Amino acid sequence: MFDNYVGAKNTKTGAWTAELVLAAVVLHVFAGAALMVRTWWTVEELDRPSRASARLLTAAPPSSPPPAGGSKKIEKKKPKVKKVEEVTQVDERKDKPKVEPDDSSNESEDKGVEGGVEGGVVGGVVGGVLGGVEGGVLGGTLGGDPPPPPPPSEPKIVQQNAIEGSRISGEKDIQPPSSVATAIERSGKRAVGIVKMCLNGSGKVKSLNMTKSTGHAVYDAKLKSEMRRWKYNPYRVNGKPIPVCTSVTFVYIPR
Repeated sequence: MFDNYVGAKNTKTGAWTAELVLAAVVLHVFAGAALMVRTWWTVEELDRPSRASARLLTAAPPSSPPPAGGSKKIEKKKPKVKKVEEVTQVDERKDKPKVEPDDSSNESEDKGVEGGVEGGVVGGVVGGVLGGVEGGVLGGTLGGDPPPPPPPSEPKIVQQNAIEGSRISGEKDIQPPSSVATAIERSGKRAVGIVKMCLNGSGKVKSLNMTKSTGHAVYDAKLKSEMRRWKYNPYRVNGKPIPVCTSVTFVYIPR
């Protein structure tokens, strides 16, 4: 077997075989070059796209890139605007709007007692006063006993000549009784008596007080008896009548 291989290897190839191989190589080279040149110069026209396909092929605008640090959208908060109410001055001269009565108040009144007061207690007395005490006296005053009346103002002290001109009645010259006059004549001394007289706001004598006696009780009693008949016009201060007091002096000189 190996003898035939060695013999075949030693056999020389013919000259025409080499020329045939060279010609085939050259032919392939020219064919490849022709194909390349044809592809460069030949341009095939593509089909024009329809309107429907053109709409589909239209590129959509690129979306905005997501913010850095995450895909969460950041919403901008709008500043709150406070509404300022317009202040208007109320005209008090205009008539105030009438307030319509509430029907709900009628329902509450129907449940109450005739003559009762809002806020009363169960078992109260008809006609009672709000804030009264349980078991109190019917018709009592709110808060217990009424406050005492203010003390009367003290009479104003004036001189006798300040009211003498306003006398309207009464005898000014009061003589002693005859028995007292005889006694004074015999003693030869004058008799002097002083009476404190107080008038009320209407000018009438309110009180008489003997501050100095004449020395004769009968004469003192006659002086006060006659002075109670005196009457004056009201003594006024700033146009308001007020009570006053004064001292009246009597002097009896013997003959």
